[in-house]
Amino acid sequence: MKVFTIKAKWRVRDIVPILMIFLLGLTSCANYERPLIADDIPEVVSLSEDLVPFFETSCAKSGCHATGSVPPDLTESNAYLSLTNGGFVNINIPEQSLIYTKINTGGTMEQFSTPRDTKVVLRWIEQGAENN
Repeated sequence: MKVFTIKAKWRVRDIVPILMIFLLGLTSCANYERPLIADDIPEVVSLSEDLVPFFETSCAKSGCHATGSVPPDLTESNAYLSLTNGGFVNINIPEQSLIYTKINTGGTMEQFSTPRDTKVVLRWIEQGAENN
């Protein structure tokens, strides 16, 4: 009985395509931030539907901006009054609103928001910061 053995010789031209596919796969796993599309921002921003979910997950959930902690209190039941009565919103010059400058580029809370979140907050203030 004769046993056949196969000896594989790997040549550079055989390895290069495999290496390319592997490297391409790695780049697809990179942290990718979806580009901001104007359509992603609601025409009319709702405090309860658009901002409170952001505040709850990014600000209040950790306890930092929860009831009895660092102002403003951004929990669902207290966010509106805390922002509007606490001096965090400037409807005359929305870009100077403290809540906006804190989460905007260069602000101390920038790491907790996305560019979309920041634009939604600004639009809400521009629309009069209503309790909607």
